[in-house]
Amino acid sequence: MDPVSRAYGPNVSSQAAVSPGRAGRAVMRETGRTTLDTEAGFVVHTRADHELDVAEWLLQAAADPARARAEWQTMEVALLRCGVEFSAIRVPADVVFAAARSEERARVDDYLAAALHGGPVFVDRHSGWYYCLVPADPCTIWRVPDTACLVAGSYLGVPYPSIDSSRYLARSSWCVPPDRPEAVCQADAVAQMANLGRFLLAAAKEADGA
Repeated sequence: MDPVSRAYGPNVSSQAAVSPGRAGRAVMRETGRTTLDTEAGFVVHTRADHELDVAEWLLQAAADPARARAEWQTMEVALLRCGVEFSAIRVPADVVFAAARSEERARVDDYLAAALHGGPVFVDRHSGWYYCLVPADPCTIWRVPDTACLVAGSYLGVPYPSIDSSRYLARSSWCVPPDRPEAVCQADAVAQMANLGRFLLAAAKEADGA
């Protein structure tokens, strides 16, 4: 499908990242967004740290950052511009399920994390579309049928970084949340996943018709 330009509807690890220091008994104290181990010399970056860093990066794609923050607070999804910090490739759910060989949420998430090398992906469960964040400029060469690359000027409803698959009733949630600012999928990996799913769907349909 050719690139499109319009607006679209709408797990960071829970383990803390620790900066090495000298060995010693842990004595923790909170200082804003980080936790300091004053005896061991550790700086512990919490999940909230990562989410806030990712959120600030995503907000660079907002036409109005204050409005986008308000949208996250009230709707958990903010309208962001593609082609600024990232673009997105839209893949139908049936293609993703075929590639993952499962419709079970946890297994699909695990498959996407492996197939896309940890690149960020979220799903709009009402529309049945998966969105893979990719670098800002792959759409000029994107030619995978049944999918779409959202070109510069497109707007995409992006969930807040903490809205992951554990939020079972959320309309949009991250299957693979960004683990750091500027984290994106490689477009080639998304193409391989989508083409695999399309091939397996076609094979299943052919077998059903035989």
